[in-house]
Amino acid sequence: MSATPTNSPALAVHVRGVSKTFGTGETAVTALNGVDFTARQGELLMIVGPSGCGKTTLLSVIAGTLNFDCGELDVFGSPLHRLKPREITEFRKRHVGFIFQAFNLIPTLTCIENICVPLLIGGVSRRVAERKALALLDEVGLGARGHERPTNLSGGQQQRIAIARALVHEPRLIICDEPTSALDKDTGAHIMDLLRTAARNPNRCVIVVTHDSRVFKYADRLTEMEDGRVQRVHDQGGNYDLSE
Repeated sequence: MSATPTNSPALAVHVRGVSKTFGTGETAVTALNGVDFTARQGELLMIVGPSGCGKTTLLSVIAGTLNFDCGELDVFGSPLHRLKPREITEFRKRHVGFIFQAFNLIPTLTCIENICVPLLIGGVSRRVAERKALALLDEVGLGARGHERPTNLSGGQQQRIAIARALVHEPRLIICDEPTSALDKDTGAHIMDLLRTAARNPNRCVIVVTHDSRVFKYADRLTEMEDGRVQRVHDQGGNYDLSE
């Protein structure tokens, strides 16, 4: 698989005419309706819109965790629409990091062990994985909390552990589903500073689905969805107003 995007060297994600329907017959719901979407390397892109507009479905398609009915999807030059399920799983394991609103940390593992999980799944030795986890703990300001369980940490601290876990295998694409909506203003700002720093890597892209208007200012660009389609793209995401 080529590491160079097939359409433009600046594109990290290129979605073309993607549709996804859940259910059949009278109960069928069209979540995505011929979506065209791009995300660039070296940017933090936000996807916004009302509940049920298709944001999370699009995020899941881009991440390779949800099949779609028709269309094409290239992620860093890899045509996911042509890959077999096993190849998509391998691509996701190597190149995609996930950050969720609910953190999704494993409560029986220490913070270091949680961060190590993506590396261990990828076959990295425990010694190397723990060394990288410790380095990232320092980067997110939690170097002294590595041997604690996540349940002993605040929500903001748990989210920082989740960010470290998403970054530890150096993914090119970081997918974030409502990463700040459960956090207070100051903690959310710190989380977004970490994500914006991660996005400044020219070989990486960070995509954030959010309803949290407090963090729009961190976006390089902002994609607005409605009724399963991309309606508008705002090239200056920080100036976006949800009331527009």
